[in-house]
Amino acid sequence: MKHFFLFCLAFISLSVNAQVFMRPFDNAAAMGMGGANVALSGLSTGIGNEAQLGKSPKLQLMAGTAIPYTISGWQSAHFQGILGIGKSGGAAVSVLHSATELYREQRFELSYGRQLGEKFYLGGTAQLMHSSANEYGSNTAAGFSIGILAHALPEVWIGAKIQNPLQQQIGDYLAPTILRIGASWQPSDLFLLSLETEKDLERPLQMKMGIEYRPSQMFAIRLGTRAGNVARMTFGLGLRLNNGTSIDVGSEWHPVLGITPAAMVYHRF
Repeated sequence: MKHFFLFCLAFISLSVNAQVFMRPFDNAAAMGMGGANVALSGLSTGIGNEAQLGKSPKLQLMAGTAIPYTISGWQSAHFQGILGIGKSGGAAVSVLHSATELYREQRFELSYGRQLGEKFYLGGTAQLMHSSANEYGSNTAAGFSIGILAHALPEVWIGAKIQNPLQQQIGDYLAPTILRIGASWQPSDLFLLSLETEKDLERPLQMKMGIEYRPSQMFAIRLGTRAGNVARMTFGLGLRLNNGTSIDVGSEWHPVLGITPAAMVYHRF
């Protein structure tokens, strides 16, 4: 009964805001840092900004899952494949899936990023989004996003990303237009601080903060928060193995809806 009530609450909220395509749940590493990864220079928390691909990354694969608010009938999963192209570019393919018995969403994304200067990177993503609800039909839309990343100071990165800037209307609904702006500070390999603001045109401004502490090269501890209408706390752990594989777990606590646990496996070739 609790699970049915929570789903109805989420579905009613979606209808009231006249939007389809909910915010995808972050992967476990990004979730542990409150989702504040738009200004990170590395890809260990996934693609938070397609401009990150301009650093010509090595072949990387990551896959994970989450259980939104511990509702057993709600499935959330993601996959990303990343490949460097030449000395100043990279591409990625992402698949995101979220589904309940009554409502399903899928996103397919193709991203490319390139280094344009010594300290400046630019990237873009083409998206195909599909949603379907029992007795309400389905919607399919194409969209895109653009991201920039700059190495402003020796220890500071600044990033920004806008998703769906044209705010397409899909039937009676709007695909979300989201602007994210952030900065990260990494004084050493041991410590990372990331701050970010996120604004959906149909929802209140969100402030996000994440901290990663690495007491050793193999182990990471992450803490974060995401504050908007309500404040959500996050926590995560990461284990990096010698063969290039990392295992990450994370969780987000919502004061009303409860805990969302997540896990991810990441391999860098």
